[in-house]
Amino acid sequence: MEIKMKNRVFIFLLVGFLVLTMAGCQSQIKQEKGSNEQARIIKKTKANKNISIIGSYRDDADGAAIAFNSDHTGRYVYADPKNSDTDDQLTWKKTGKNTYIIRLNDSDVSSALTAKLTGSTLVISGDGDWNTETFNKTKNKLNLDDFLSNRKVGNSTSSKANGDVKNSKSTNSIPGDEGLFDMPNELRGTWYLANESDGSVSKLIIDKNTITGEGFVEKLHKMSKNFDFTSYVQEHPSYQDMTKDWARVVVLSENGESKINVRGWLQGAGAGEYYNLATEHGQKVLVIGGGAEAWVDGIGWKNKTDAEKYAKEKFSDLHYREDISLENNDDSDSATTNDEN
Repeated sequence: MEIKMKNRVFIFLLVGFLVLTMAGCQSQIKQEKGSNEQARIIKKTKANKNISIIGSYRDDADGAAIAFNSDHTGRYVYADPKNSDTDDQLTWKKTGKNTYIIRLNDSDVSSALTAKLTGSTLVISGDGDWNTETFNKTKNKLNLDDFLSNRKVGNSTSSKANGDVKNSKSTNSIPGDEGLFDMPNELRGTWYLANESDGSVSKLIIDKNTITGEGFVEKLHKMSKNFDFTSYVQEHPSYQDMTKDWARVVVLSENGESKINVRGWLQGAGAGEYYNLATEHGQKVLVIGGGAEAWVDGIGWKNKTDAEKYAKEKFSDLHYREDISLENNDDSDSATTNDEN
């Protein structure tokens, strides 16, 4: 009887020990699971914070600034050097990875704007009536009222200091400027250009008054025909800063075909770049040329797949730099034949 009692006590103690051990393991598992889950939440929160559009941005080249609030509202301002300032409320929505849609509360801007955030750089583009703008994020919250006020004072001071004389034909207070150049509708849009050597594709966006590529933005203007910018910039060194990122544009006609010639605003030597359209493989393509005879430097396609597919193809109806050597060879052969005769 005593032996049975001892066995029962031993079994009871053993069962109790096992129960306590299992409870401890489950508690530890839950604790570890909770810690891991918490770590994942913290990590996810940090990741989301890094790519958030919330904050203030400024585009000093254009005199614009924009702010985004956490409740999907915000504000856009633009300090117009001549007319009344733009000050619009906005709403925003994320549509993809680092991509956003912005809607301004402005009757003059009927279409939504597209914003792309890369690091601390925000590029906002729209339809043909909206110039592409490039903003940089500010470390601290930007006071948009102060931004507008300071820009107005800066514009006024700069104009007086330089003694600028307005051109009667100009829509701007900058000497030599006859206003923005409007790109033809058929050239506007997003184009994909493939690199012949490695097949890599770059994007080129042509808007109404801007050309935006990887790492650059050109603002398209018309220059007064008799304006001597070389002499003017020597007497007014600040003129170069005032026209930063500007390009001067003219329309050239050759054999009944129009080409858009784009050069740096203060560019002296060099032919600049030429833009026109051609038809290849049954679709319109953008032809970018350079040099004295506007030789083909690149072909722009409407989609990335075609750009990669036809990257190395040469088209017989277009004029390439290699054609020069072929023409020279033909002349040499002809000269030799005539000498022999």
